[in-house]
Amino acid sequence: MGLTLTQPAQRNMGLGAIGTSSVIFKRKFRWTMKIVYCTGGVTKTVAEEFVKIGSRPQIDIEETEINYLHGKMWIPGKATWQTMSVTYYDVAGKVAGVSTNSLFGWLASVYDITDPTKLYMGSRLADYEGQANIFLYDGCGNALEGWLLNNVWPQSINFGELDMSNSEECTVELTLRYSNVAYASYCPTSSIDKCPCTPCASLS
Repeated sequence: MGLTLTQPAQRNMGLGAIGTSSVIFKRKFRWTMKIVYCTGGVTKTVAEEFVKIGSRPQIDIEETEINYLHGKMWIPGKATWQTMSVTYYDVAGKVAGVSTNSLFGWLASVYDITDPTKLYMGSRLADYEGQANIFLYDGCGNALEGWLLNNVWPQSINFGELDMSNSEECTVELTLRYSNVAYASYCPTSSIDKCPCTPCASLS
């Protein structure tokens, strides 16, 4: 690919495509995150209603430096999914007969804080891993995109400070480690328009 830069023609300085009536802006407050765990036995769920703050995944791609004579260039290397911070409302009680402390059930599956003597930990991946489902919605409740995070487990758990002078709700902050992420676009429902992976044989 050459370095020639062609001067563009005079352009319209309005909003262009982003200002059309068919564009839907994804909003930071229209989303849910549900974690399913204990996949090796009776499947359990950390309810999506108790998530206060979350995020979408972050991926970092390593760079590999190529050197020849006076020149340098970089090519992409391995990718790493970075940890994710999630904050939960810490609530008590039951909803439809089911305890609201399902979050603590998942944490105890990874590191059993309910038994300080035995301190059991899940041995198999299916005993402790979670699967996170993240969805973003439009104003009508229709999904715009989805993320599936596999092999999720809490790397750090912060049960939060207590303060006599503070009226805010209690929260639990988690730092999640995960891998094997899948993304899906529901609006439009077509697949992501990416370049094909070119096999070596086609270059000969």
